[in-house]
Amino acid sequence: MIGGSRRHAEEARITCAIVDAAARVRDLNFKYMQEGKGATVTARFDQDGITICDPNRASEGADKVFQCIYDKAI
Repeated sequence: MIGGSRRHAEEARITCAIVDAAARVRDLNFKYMQEGKGATVTARFDQDGITICDPNRASEGADKVFQCIYDKAI
């Protein structure tokens, strides 16, 4: 039962991370749409985890364009 609990906890963390990423993308795209910039923010899900991709921050450097918010493989 303990192993099953760990698996469920990890699945819950992944689900929360995905929902968090979606909310961040939504909020940033809404902000940029209000500023007339368009909805260009996305989230990338891969072996590195979840990364928010915000091309509107290109002038601030790659660390600002690509922000890792979850560092486990998805």
